[in-house]
Amino acid sequence: MGNIHISFKLTFLFLFSGIIATAQVTPSQEKPKSLEHTFYVAGNIGDDLPGEGQIVLKAIVEASKKDEEATLLVPGNFLPSSGFPENEADREIMKQFLKKNLLNAIQEFNGTVVFTPGQNEWTKQGQDAIDDLESFIQDNQPNTEVWPDDGCPIESEEISPDVILVTVDTQWYLENWDEHPNMNAKCDIKTRERFFAEFKDDIKDAHGKTILVSMQHPVMSNSRRSFAEKIGGFSAQDYQNEEHRYLRGRLETLASQFDNVIFVSGNDHNLQYLEDDGIPQIISGSTGRSKKLSIRKEKEHFGTTKSGYARLKLYKNNQTLVEFFTTENSENPIFSKTIESDEPNWEEIEFKTKEDFGDTINASIYTEEETDKSGFYKWLFGDFYRNVYSTKIKAPVLFLDTLDGNLQPLKEGGGMQSRSLRFIADNKNEYTIRALKKSATRFLQAAAIQDHYIKDYIENTVAQRYALDLFTTAHPYARYSLKHINDLLEINAGKPQIFYIPKQKALGLNNDEYGDELYMFEAHVGDENKKFERFGSPEDILSTTDLLEELRESKDAVPDEKAFIKNRLVDMLIGDWDRHFDQWRWAENSQPNGTKLYSPIPRDRDFAFPNYDGIIPDLVKLGIPLVRKMETYDDNVDNVKWFNLSGYPLDQRLLKTSNLDDWMEQVKFIQSQLTDEEIEIAFEALPEAVQDETVESIKTHLKARRDNLGDIAARYYDYLQEFQVLTGTEEDDVFNIERKENGIT
Repeated sequence: MGNIHISFKLTFLFLFSGIIATAQVTPSQEKPKSLEHTFYVAGNIGDDLPGEGQIVLKAIVEASKKDEEATLLVPGNFLPSSGFPENEADREIMKQFLKKNLLNAIQEFNGTVVFTPGQNEWTKQGQDAIDDLESFIQDNQPNTEVWPDDGCPIESEEISPDVILVTVDTQWYLENWDEHPNMNAKCDIKTRERFFAEFKDDIKDAHGKTILVSMQHPVMSNSRRSFAEKIGGFSAQDYQNEEHRYLRGRLETLASQFDNVIFVSGNDHNLQYLEDDGIPQIISGSTGRSKKLSIRKEKEHFGTTKSGYARLKLYKNNQTLVEFFTTENSENPIFSKTIESDEPNWEEIEFKTKEDFGDTINASIYTEEETDKSGFYKWLFGDFYRNVYSTKIKAPVLFLDTLDGNLQPLKEGGGMQSRSLRFIADNKNEYTIRALKKSATRFLQAAAIQDHYIKDYIENTVAQRYALDLFTTAHPYARYSLKHINDLLEINAGKPQIFYIPKQKALGLNNDEYGDELYMFEAHVGDENKKFERFGSPEDILSTTDLLEELRESKDAVPDEKAFIKNRLVDMLIGDWDRHFDQWRWAENSQPNGTKLYSPIPRDRDFAFPNYDGIIPDLVKLGIPLVRKMETYDDNVDNVKWFNLSGYPLDQRLLKTSNLDDWMEQVKFIQSQLTDEEIEIAFEALPEAVQDETVESIKTHLKARRDNLGDIAARYYDYLQEFQVLTGTEEDDVFNIERKENGIT
């Protein structure tokens, strides 16, 4: 959603004011059925590998002989604190030590052993040493994996159809990257923020499954902290260190937004079970000097400093049995608990049938109560399109099982505010339903508080009501005029339809959060739908991230600059300022000269024809330049620099061979195609009930902005030329830069 959250933060702040320790939770008596997979967890074994580490591993290996499908997770510190030496002689000594004490010890484990690098594995050599260590382990012991690969931050693997393992190298995040000149050279993820995005995507993609997140540092712990640690400590390893606290808070917050996520870690030298905001945390790293405990919730949490390990039995009904064993007694657990599935049972779901509905229904996005504001409030914040949101439209009723393809729920989607659900058909085509009512909770979570889960605290608050009202700055139906406009301008894009989707059997276990409201239904813009004519029937469909990777790797990858210019002019034509890199997909087509041409497919037109007509929005723009791109839609773009703030970086990367004539060529094409009559036809696609004065105003401004498009294009082209970035490829590149007369380069 770009930087709109910056303006909200301002308003949000204004409106929304010693001895072995053991704690025991009563073991669960209910035994789940249909075992899917067994996991063992043992971190810190490198801190005393020849001694206590051997005892723990021996107990786990023996226990695994009874399992059909098992994995041993070793989340960090499987090497001694000295790490993997750089010196060749010292490294050879370490290799022999590891063969004897680590690899031989796990040789007979009945399953796969997954090592995740941690603090001990990260040395001054950084990712190079971890890469070497990975090769050594996997070359010398066939039942092992080192995940994530190459010292990168995250890896997701399907263990079984109902179980996903996500391994996270938290030490990657905590490292001082300035000490590693080649940091992330082999990794697709180059930034910490991109890591968080990838973590969320991996959790989201595992919708409906049990997700086990294995990493060295826990997101929560009852280990006792020294005074120095409590006030922030002296290094990133300290639990209350600012960077460390942000990492665990952000991961827990992201996980809390999804069902059936369990964290397992090994950093603390003890055994623990904790829960917070519905997220379970298992800590199993008792090897070495024990860490004392301070149990906060003795009836809910468990902890002991005895030596041992954790075992998790995952079942097909998304139940998980957690057990802790000591090395003194590997037969009887010292603690056990069944983690129930977060998803509802079928018996708890109430859904409708076709007999309960006619072919159509009158429905609105908001209730009249939600859009009823005082005159002073409207003067202060604006009218927005508030009344449109509470206007009931006549919408067709959709039962998903009436569509061809036997659609089945695949995963949840949506970004900072949208709520969507992806479906897959028997032929592997994918479709999305997206609620017209956005999620205030998701928006507040992403915009205001990223490192603490707020859903339980934000419901029915002033902040939530303000966020819902803020969404009414975007017209909810005007974007549907773009179906006709895209066809006129030969732009390949989705063709969304509006439906009322009741709670129904086809939504499956998602009925608890979806159904009984208005939705947009459309084909997903992805490679699984590349044969669809609406997307141009390309050879492939790529994300912008993948496109940039193709451009970096080869000169034969070429962006379709003329098509992209046309699309960017349409952005300015309709006032859509939120055109960041993820708002595009790219159609790949091979060319006769051997190159591959990548043409744009726009998506997510949430901010077409916006309206910010109050005093507060104008004051916020004065104080915060980053939100000046949020222009009220009228006859012209006031400031092409601020308006294009989100789109500018991608424009700079892709538009390198075009000139002003190319821009003006597209301006003339748009103006010739988009006549007054065609504009009228385009807006006939909107529901009849909302064909009001707001739509008439939008059409009037659209016609005027079309006529001013040449001026807009010329101003933005000049701005693009003020600063240029030339990007090469991994191949041999030659840049010829020639200075000509009249300031032309």
